Amino acid sequence: MRVPRTLYLVPAGLLALALIAAGCGSSSSSSESTSTSGSSGGGSGDPVKVGILQIADIEVLDQTVAAFEAGMQKALAPREVEFELKDAQEEISLIAAISREFATSDDDMFAVIGTPAVIALAKEETERPIIAIAMGDPVGSKVADSLTHPGTNVTGSIDFVDPGEILPEIEAVSPSPKKLGTIYDPSNENSVVWVKALKEAIAEAPGLSLEEATIASSEDINAAARSVAQSSEAILIGPDAKVYTGMPAVIAAAEGEGDQLYVVGGEPAEGVLAAIGPNYPTLGARTGELAAEVAEGAEPAATAFVKPESIEWAVDQPTVKKLGVKLPASAGAGE
Repeated sequence: MRVPRTLYLVPAGLLALALIAAGCGSSSSSSESTSTSGSSGGGSGDPVKVGILQIADIEVLDQTVAAFEAGMQKALAPREVEFELKDAQEEISLIAAISREFATSDDDMFAVIGTPAVIALAKEETERPIIAIAMGDPVGSKVADSLTHPGTNVTGSIDFVDPGEILPEIEAVSPSPKKLGTIYDPSNENSVVWVKALKEAIAEAPGLSLEEATIASSEDINAAARSVAQSSEAILIGPDAKVYTGMPAVIAAAEGEGDQLYVVGGEPAEGVLAAIGPNYPTLGARTGELAAEVAEGAEPAATAFVKPESIEWAVDQPTVKKLGVKLPASAGAGE
């Protein structure tokens, strides 16, 4: 278990993780960067060329990708690895364009973070390995037959944590919220699967109710956040990249109503009481190790997806003090 710690609001109000982003750049269309690892000529094989498609320039995604690169480089050392990162900036047209570009490239394999991006690239490229990083539901998204035996060229990791494991943690906070709210983008497959599981978990939790609000674009977040905050005592944001782009509005709404605000995974910005979920850098690094196995000859179709090992708390202490809440023992030093 990590020792919970305070991380203040970063630029753009996004969740920040423990690692420092590396090898990421941006431009007016798509952001692109290239990095290499290992000594030229000193590896045990030819250089591995990896094209990386990132759905948006969000801190939590940046850090997960950085951990993936580091994990793959370490596992393959001293073999040389070359990464080419392209950021789709959450634009459907860019996702499609980058997918087509990668499909005609000479890359050996691909790594993708963001469910729509995984689906798009899997339609364009059906032979070379595609490593999905922290995907929500590969089977439901129809890019894999199962998590243990994908049966396709897509394998990687999932970030899904059953909300049924998170709710008892929130209920153990004092005062314990009885009215929970969430905001999500219904076009995001990850979010739809997660919210469905959240509804099922709340149906099994006596005394808990759920208020939900959907958004079509980041412009809808402000109104959705105010609506949910006014009718809830706590807000829980699932793995939804679009909502994360509008976290300042969600934080402001929660603070205005004195609501507890939780996110799934990462490190909490000031105003977010806690993050409860997977450790994304750890998941990214483990996905990099899996990618190294594939680069060395493992078949994606027979390589099981990596899953989060546990859920963890990361707490923002100023928010704890401001709300005057008492955290459960599972939050560690965050009490």
